[in-house]
Amino acid sequence: MSSPSAFRAAEPFFPLPEGRLFCKVIPGFLSPDECARLIAESEVRGYAGADSDYPPSYRNNDRQVLDSPELASRMFARLQGLVPASLPQEAADLAASPWTLDSINERFRLCRYLPGQVFPMHQDGVHHRSRSRQSCLTFLVYLSDGASCEGGDTRFYDAGHAGDGEPIATVTPQAGSLIVFDHRLWHAGARVTSGAKYILRSDVIYRAPDAPRHDGPATFDSAHQGYVWTLERLSEEVLASGGRDTSIRVWHRDGRLLRTLNGHTQSVLGLARLSDRCVASVSRDRTLRIWDWQSGGCLHVVEQAHAAAMLSVVALGDGMLATAGADRRIKLWDARGQACGVLDGHDGWVWAVDRMPDGRLASASEDGDVRIWHPAGGASAQVLPGDVALRSLAVSECGRHIATADIAGGLALWELRGDAWTKQRSFAAHRAAVRRVRWLSGNLLASAGEDNQTRLWAMPDGTQIHEEGRQNFTTDIMAAGEGILSCSYDGQIRWLNNAARTG
Repeated sequence: MSSPSAFRAAEPFFPLPEGRLFCKVIPGFLSPDECARLIAESEVRGYAGADSDYPPSYRNNDRQVLDSPELASRMFARLQGLVPASLPQEAADLAASPWTLDSINERFRLCRYLPGQVFPMHQDGVHHRSRSRQSCLTFLVYLSDGASCEGGDTRFYDAGHAGDGEPIATVTPQAGSLIVFDHRLWHAGARVTSGAKYILRSDVIYRAPDAPRHDGPATFDSAHQGYVWTLERLSEEVLASGGRDTSIRVWHRDGRLLRTLNGHTQSVLGLARLSDRCVASVSRDRTLRIWDWQSGGCLHVVEQAHAAAMLSVVALGDGMLATAGADRRIKLWDARGQACGVLDGHDGWVWAVDRMPDGRLASASEDGDVRIWHPAGGASAQVLPGDVALRSLAVSECGRHIATADIAGGLALWELRGDAWTKQRSFAAHRAAVRRVRWLSGNLLASAGEDNQTRLWAMPDGTQIHEEGRQNFTTDIMAAGEGILSCSYDGQIRWLNNAARTG
């Protein structure tokens, strides 16, 4: 690639109002020829649609992943002097300063937006390689502009879904321009109305010279490289986590890593304890795996267990389990991974399944509905209707309450009265989508949200009794002994501070 100095058309500028998080536009970072070549090569490799791996409420553009250390090295050399050489400790959720410029993530994402495609308001996640090496800035190059498409502006917002809905800045795509901005900024890719918009996306990684341990109990060092999606308790002393780095990590509750289970090829999105030795996992790679977590061996693998990303798994007892997926289906399996049945009825991604004490199964979907199933008969016994896409569901220990969480930040509590389910309460719990809801005890409900908050609620009245923030989306929250653990897009697992469990 040639030097950018010959074709840089304008000086860099800062599009956000003064005092906001870092955001810089660098025109002419790539030449027109470089942009055209990257587009042509990407079309030869081919793009994948979002429908099987991402919900329509998240994004609907086409994407491909390109791992290229060589391209990352060249882009990093060109980036020198254009972004901060160091960042204050506040830029990352660790007590180390300063953070110094390290590299560009070699995992590039090329995105294509065709007419009607959009990426709604969101934050970008941290690429977490270790406690002292992680991404802080988004690296995004426009490969096309108004000459080949209309629409597709990048819009920045003051504050997530709790804001006033008005952007604080808009950047119009200009082929070759690089925009570098803090991961914490809320932004959206506006709808493309004609033509095709192409972008090249990666992350700017910074390194801390020292990363002392977080105050308090063990912080599960070396958790995952990237998002931690899910947690599962395996015994009184042992738990497991699943991450975007495709691994399952088995931990002692004191924070020691006991072993790593490798085999999945994409994000591990769900875990379920099956017995004293076995745990089941599901992944965006569409496989179901059953592991002996004590030895680390994989006992059974079901390839293409679903026709799209697998989102949730739950143990049903008697050696049975259920999985849910983006193919709108719930499937039943035995402990060896043999198929035992299919439950159809939802009209959207099935995000969560949970077992009820009487042997029935509850599910929550993108279609907004909760369904109660009799697994043995394969029939949906009841439908609890809703009009907001759901993300999570949890059945209380007594089986008479179901808590649901939605993409608008709402929680709802359903109560069984006689043979009918009644919505007892609904309220705004978070300022963005709720990723996970769990019962921690008889009346203590926990929620994890895309507003970076974990919250504890006394039910059924919905009184908030604890709140704790992270630097990025929180994805799961779980009781562990006398404490409570949460995990996040920042790649870390942490104990909640001063979060006393109440029965």
